[in-house]
Amino acid sequence: MRFAVLGPVRVWRGGQEVDPGSRQQRLILALLLARAGRPVGIMDFVALLWDERPPRSAVNIVHLHLGSLRRLFEPDLRPRASGRWLVGDAAGYRMVVDADGLDLLRFRDLVRQARTADDPVAALATYVRALELSRGPCAGAPDLISRPVADFEAVDNEYADLVGEATELALRAGTARTVLPMLRRVAAQRPLDEAVQAKLLLTLSAAGQQAEAIALYQELRGRLSDELGIDPGRELQEAYRKVLRHDAAGSAEPPEVPLRDEGPLAAGPLVVPAQLLPDLPHFTGRAESLRRALALIHGRAPTGALRIVAIEGIPGVGKTTLATHLAYRVADEFPDGQLYADLRGLDPDAALAPGEVLQAFLHALGVRGPDIPVNELARSGLYRSVLAERRVLIVLDNVRDADQVRPLLPGAPGSLVLVTSRYSLAGLAATHGADVLALDVLPNDEARDLLVSRLGPARALADRPALDEIVTLCGGLPLALAVVAARTLARPGYRLSAVARELHDTRGSLDGFDVDDPDSDLRAIFSWSYRGLSPSAARLFRLLALHPGPDVTLPAAASLGGLPARTARGVFGELVRSRLVTERRPGRYGAHDLIAAYARELLHDTDTAAERDAATDRLLGYYRRAAYAANRHINPEIDADPPEILDGVVDESPSTGMEAADWFAAEREVLKAVMRQANDVGRVYDAWQLELTVQGFYQRDGWWQEWATVVRECLDAASGAGDSAGAANMLRSLAGAQFYLGNSTSALALLERALTIFTELGNASREALTLRNIGEVSFAVGDYHRSAACHHQALRIAESLGEQITQLDVLCRLADTQYELGDRTLSFATIGRALAMSEQLGRDVRRSECHLRRANLYLRERQYAESLADWTAAEELSTAISHRVHMVRAKLGLGDTAYAMGDRSAARTAWLAALALSNDSNPGQEAGIRHRLAKLGHRADGVAA
Repeated sequence: MRFAVLGPVRVWRGGQEVDPGSRQQRLILALLLARAGRPVGIMDFVALLWDERPPRSAVNIVHLHLGSLRRLFEPDLRPRASGRWLVGDAAGYRMVVDADGLDLLRFRDLVRQARTADDPVAALATYVRALELSRGPCAGAPDLISRPVADFEAVDNEYADLVGEATELALRAGTARTVLPMLRRVAAQRPLDEAVQAKLLLTLSAAGQQAEAIALYQELRGRLSDELGIDPGRELQEAYRKVLRHDAAGSAEPPEVPLRDEGPLAAGPLVVPAQLLPDLPHFTGRAESLRRALALIHGRAPTGALRIVAIEGIPGVGKTTLATHLAYRVADEFPDGQLYADLRGLDPDAALAPGEVLQAFLHALGVRGPDIPVNELARSGLYRSVLAERRVLIVLDNVRDADQVRPLLPGAPGSLVLVTSRYSLAGLAATHGADVLALDVLPNDEARDLLVSRLGPARALADRPALDEIVTLCGGLPLALAVVAARTLARPGYRLSAVARELHDTRGSLDGFDVDDPDSDLRAIFSWSYRGLSPSAARLFRLLALHPGPDVTLPAAASLGGLPARTARGVFGELVRSRLVTERRPGRYGAHDLIAAYARELLHDTDTAAERDAATDRLLGYYRRAAYAANRHINPEIDADPPEILDGVVDESPSTGMEAADWFAAEREVLKAVMRQANDVGRVYDAWQLELTVQGFYQRDGWWQEWATVVRECLDAASGAGDSAGAANMLRSLAGAQFYLGNSTSALALLERALTIFTELGNASREALTLRNIGEVSFAVGDYHRSAACHHQALRIAESLGEQITQLDVLCRLADTQYELGDRTLSFATIGRALAMSEQLGRDVRRSECHLRRANLYLRERQYAESLADWTAAEELSTAISHRVHMVRAKLGLGDTAYAMGDRSAARTAWLAALALSNDSNPGQEAGIRHRLAKLGHRADGVAA
């Protein structure tokens, strides 16, 4: 016997095709074949044939059709005898067939071969062989039944997904025509599926049919607007932009197309970054430098190469000030916004990698976190694509070298890049045609004008010799002049002659940061300001050198100094007024690299090792305590140990989940640096404990790659220190990052290593959590038997420990595994037990999770009333606790159930509500919702209009 279900149902017996029988009999056979060997219950057949209104004789009719099929397959089969092909048992009826006898199984076997092939050409050929097995919609369902059937739709979705995989491979191989016929067919069947249509656009373009691709997009845009009332989504817009860029090489100009700002390549007005630093209110001088810079910017034709102006010079010479002022002068010429990044190239240990800057820039340009590639090369490509049709001003400050800049350059003309560096950027000029502006110290007249503008003419010109001496002693260095002016203004009765004398008396050198002119030594300038501080401010200034991050908040500085928050505010204000510390963003402060270097020198000369260690302990204690408190709102079941409460550490506890998320986002770079510092000084335990409190934020906001990087550092440190518990916890954490990055095989290997260590340590609690994780990953890769075994083992351990939360979590996941293994009754009992536990413990988040999971099981069982009740309960709970992810899941489920019941209007309402709530926490969420909405427009019945 041979069977086919990838298209109208067909049957061959002994090489001869036979008629499968009546419509109902074809449907029964189609469902058996679509399940491909998995059992089908009698009530599944009844629901398939009659939906919700079966006749009383429905079961008997089904049995008659099953008997007819058995005789069709085996004409000589005796009554009541067990057949070879169609067998029945307690679980239901199933077909006994293999890949040689069923095209669906042959299709899946070819797919496995293609996915494991080493040669891309061979893989694509195997994909095409699999795709060519299909002759249309599964079972020819549209001709057999008027309503959707989940099993048939699942096979169609499987085929469509494979067409997508093959298309991506064909596009990379430059052989788009090989998959175009299959892709056209899927696109015709799914006219409102934007992911499919996007691939068709790209494939048509790659096959040289740009005109058809452009016309198709215009048709799709109108159809989405007319039938669903929505604009094209992110993926479809990106595909169209790629088509236009390909078409732009021809003679015709691409048409103007209005786009909503919904995706990585959107060009609407909603995402216009404005990241420039504040312009200096007393900017004076630099007239010649400004003239030259403006000439370089405007000297090229609009269609010329990318404009890059690199400003280089010694530290403190005013490169950032000039670049910022210059940027404001020309900002109106770049209507699509301004990007700014301090690459911290002065400190090789703290310099930003281009990939980190690209991630921040893509976020600022409107690209959602999960849409940002992990690979730096891919990020750079996406960045150039986003900027391809934009005119943006980009300021890259404190660059180390040309290599740090190159990935951050746009690929198309129209934008301007301003780069500042203390080092030579001749390499950037050689490879990218950058114009280099070498910035020297201020001439005396401009330096004098700067002081006069800051101090006021009356005071500055009252003692002209002293003014000239100050200019000379500052060596024309703008940073030194600014510090002197700030200090002088802070003492209204102080004469300029006294200022000049102090500068003269404190002249010296700054080791490691020497300048060419010995009269412009910065240590004298910084020392003069430092000596004017109160003892408390001077101490805090020195201790700030221990802070490893790019900026610091007042609570962190107070903890570093062991000061009460109110006292610290006044002391810190003194530092800000002295200009030794500046407010870079509201509430966040930092010191210039050279000032920080000076503070480090003072710290080691003035404070004992014990005092430095105590300050480092307080700083680490502050971040551990604050992160722990913030994580209570994001992940209440924290794996980390509660931090020790140290004297002098300020308590900063967010009061809401939103505040906690904002805190983590603002401190992300600092926390990374603090963990690295803790590992470097041997505080390994504190480092990995802090990582455990931060990983919930990484997971929530999609910082998968950064999560993996940080946890690897903690893992290496813990392993090197012989901290087995730390190593095991970091292995488990790294597995989470790998899982979210799509590396399930790596995640399982890491979890197995962690499990071994936890078992050896006798840490049963962590052993249970790790087994639960292994069960989750095994479920995700389809290994349901292993998933069930791990969940059962985790459950036994958690029960023995009395850890009810772990029990509850395991039961939730075990229910889904049991269902996939065919034990539906036990699955519902398990999820019911979990729900009862969540109600007893008063855990609303987990109550919501249980309702969501049970609702989905009821939906799969076509028990629509029960499913609706659970979706509704989950929606009410998640709304009450403002759990957006659960709210979206509940609304999706309500829509799915309404759709299955034939209530298309209610389905559309629920799905649109889910679309409005969704955001970038789930990369495929928007696409999934849009796919659901697209189904409503499949037939022109007016409901989806």
